[in-house]
Amino acid sequence: MKLAQTFQAIEETQFLKQLSSQNRLFFVGETEILQYLQEFFQNHQQVDNNYYCDLSIGNFDNIFTQETEVGKYQAIIVASFKDEAALFERIKQKAIELKIKATPLRLFADVFINHVCKRQLLQLSSEQIIKPKVTYAIVTSPRSGSTYFCDLLESTGIAGYPIEHLRLAAQELARYCDFDYLRLLHNLLQYRTTDNGVFGTKLISHFLFEFKQTRFDFEQIFSSLDKFIFLTRRDKLAQAVSLVLAQQTEIWHIRDVANNINYQAKLKDIDINDALLKNVEQKLNFINHQEARLKKILADNKVEPLILVYENIVEDTESQIGQVLEFLEIEKPPHYIINVDSKIKKMPSNISQEIINLFQQRKNIVC
Repeated sequence: MKLAQTFQAIEETQFLKQLSSQNRLFFVGETEILQYLQEFFQNHQQVDNNYYCDLSIGNFDNIFTQETEVGKYQAIIVASFKDEAALFERIKQKAIELKIKATPLRLFADVFINHVCKRQLLQLSSEQIIKPKVTYAIVTSPRSGSTYFCDLLESTGIAGYPIEHLRLAAQELARYCDFDYLRLLHNLLQYRTTDNGVFGTKLISHFLFEFKQTRFDFEQIFSSLDKFIFLTRRDKLAQAVSLVLAQQTEIWHIRDVANNINYQAKLKDIDINDALLKNVEQKLNFINHQEARLKKILADNKVEPLILVYENIVEDTESQIGQVLEFLEIEKPPHYIINVDSKIKKMPSNISQEIINLFQQRKNIVC
């Protein structure tokens, strides 16, 4: 169950789908994980010409035999949930003893990290810690407009590629596979920067807090990043309604006309009833609680973030983005002019305002 749950989270990144574009891979690992990989690749490849060496049956000494013809495979990949690091070291030593040319790789610590960093998959991930000129993180609660904000920053061409790097996939791997999320972060710092040496990431509150179950070291994360931006939304009730509607429609962002048509159609199936209004109230409390925890974490780590309000970004986009670039001390190229845009579209709907109005009437409040 943990294996299926973890791989389901990993596939949010399309990792195995991309890996399935490769062929002639020599997998070494335990039965359960090999069976999962084999089934996936058989469903996503016309011909599965990978090799699956099951170590659960105790054949370690005979991994690289003449029958396996390991030389015809382009990579040896260690696939283990139990102890990827230890198994990798054993396989590497065995390959050295037998003078096998292919360098063994770890499915998660190498191939998955390369995938997230948008590097060539079949190579070792970096062992180095190379910090770029500027590093920053946007910290926020869900449905705060952060995806829109990150799109705007990326469109400047000089503010990195701020997206959620440490989210569900890394969280599940860290929880069940002892995944080194700091190695992931250090590789991201090295490879996911814009040409001017700027790295940006985004930390959504609930993923950040759930990471605590995996011995997440806030101090190391905060010391790896130079500056922080705290993004908040003034209209918390609208934020809560947005979260409820996103969960019910399973549509979180609109990027094109077809996406919007689908979203509007799903909204028509939503009933405004007591259960929905109770859900809105729970989400409103959740958002307020998440923001309070974020503020405490920042204060505990002696971080003074730049505080931005989503509504201000919408109303005066270029000025707000200019403020961010100044805060981050990003050196602008000669004759640089801020020209920002986002593919993320607003998600307006009559039902949103109906829910807000009814909620306010029931609670006799103004949010």
